[in-house]
Amino acid sequence: MNDRYLTYDAINLAQDEEFLRWVREEDNAQATEWEAWLAAHPEKAEPVAEARLLARALRFREEKPAPEQIEALWARIHAATPARENRRPLRVVRWVSIAAAAAIALLLAFFFLFPGPGETVQVRAQRGETLEHALPDGSRVQLNAGSSLTYDAAQWTDNRRLRLSGEAFFEVEKGNRFVVETERGSVEVLGTSFNVNTHDGQFRVECYSGRVGVSSGPAEEVLEPGQSVALMDGSLKKARFDTLSGASWRQGRFEYEDKPLALVFAELERQFDISIEAADSIRQRRYTGFFERNSLDSALYLVCWPMQLESTVKGQKIQIGPAEGTN
Repeated sequence: MNDRYLTYDAINLAQDEEFLRWVREEDNAQATEWEAWLAAHPEKAEPVAEARLLARALRFREEKPAPEQIEALWARIHAATPARENRRPLRVVRWVSIAAAAAIALLLAFFFLFPGPGETVQVRAQRGETLEHALPDGSRVQLNAGSSLTYDAAQWTDNRRLRLSGEAFFEVEKGNRFVVETERGSVEVLGTSFNVNTHDGQFRVECYSGRVGVSSGPAEEVLEPGQSVALMDGSLKKARFDTLSGASWRQGRFEYEDKPLALVFAELERQFDISIEAADSIRQRRYTGFFERNSLDSALYLVCWPMQLESTVKGQKIQIGPAEGTN
């Protein structure tokens, strides 16, 4: 471990990339190092605990706040915290620490999750990742890779409306109407769970609970649990699906029935942050099958082998063509 951490306070730690990787559990090898460092420097336990609270709160915001924002927040926290020299015996100190930690968590949540008037919240899941986000009313959204949403947090109580690009699964708390707007149409509910997919020019909605109103231009449909609707040739086409196996992308599984390979390749690119090169004649072929997010090699094999194709991996670029011995 670098000795510079001995001079770091909670604010410095919460902005350190190595520390953030440990808190976010992105590097398991660092966990042992940090635990050993804390055992050797028990006096740093309190700033590390405060920094972990700060770092976890910051994960809710897409953009990293400026240092002056963090300084202002901590100034507010310290102003509301009793001076250390006036603290009482150990048991009291422990309860003060717990109360301070709770106050820090609440202040951070308020400061970072609820922007000022007129500020738009933007949440994005990058290629190769999925992301969960809590809305101001407690509703939850799980974004698929390469997807984003925006909403006005200051107006959320009176106007639960957001804009989605890509794919997301929503679990909506009961309340006034909740509207998801997309380029191809909109979805309106009161309290329910549903999936919306707008990737690659699609507009498909699946209802898992409650009732969902879907509109695209003049076309409108109301969905019950187990019903889906897709925009096809300007019309909304209803169908049924199994709610137990639907939205399988949330478990890292992507299933297709008679879909063009172009659509499958686009999902592979989003899930693994790769670029696929293939001839148009290959992209137009129809595919029935699945792949999983746990391994790129396995995913390419599951897609290519039944289609008599083979893939060549060159870093982040994948070339797909006919298998040797086939036309």
